[in-house]
Amino acid sequence: MSNLSIRIRVAALLIEDGKILLIAHKKDKTVYWLLPGGGVNPGESLEEALKRELKEELDIYITVNDVALICDSIAPDESKHIVNICFFCTHNTGNYFLNNEQRLYDFNFFNVDEVANLQIVPPIKTELENILHGYKNYIYHGKKWVKQ
Repeated sequence: MSNLSIRIRVAALLIEDGKILLIAHKKDKTVYWLLPGGGVNPGESLEEALKRELKEELDIYITVNDVALICDSIAPDESKHIVNICFFCTHNTGNYFLNNEQRLYDFNFFNVDEVANLQIVPPIKTELENILHGYKNYIYHGKKWVKQ
């Protein structure tokens, strides 16, 4: 058994006009897209963490609704383990504005055809495409990992 700690990451599924909100991160020279969100701090509820992350990243206030998807991201060498908990959310107030955090690169809303052409981390592209087609019956969707 390793000394690996498990990180909990919450993420928002915000869909407007048939398009899903994704945020781009840049690591070295690689740009990849993911659902907006981030880590849960000790003592913080999942809902509190997600609201905080969306305020920090995009300066918006959201309502957190039902769980849409849960998946594990476990590195092949077991050096990293992230449990991703994704919630359907609605935008309440605030204008979308990208924070100046170094890792944040861009954000945009994408339709199902555009999602198909993106590098998405964790690799939940199929699940996001299905959600955009109206399928809302995911909960746990197994182990997903993309080498970065």
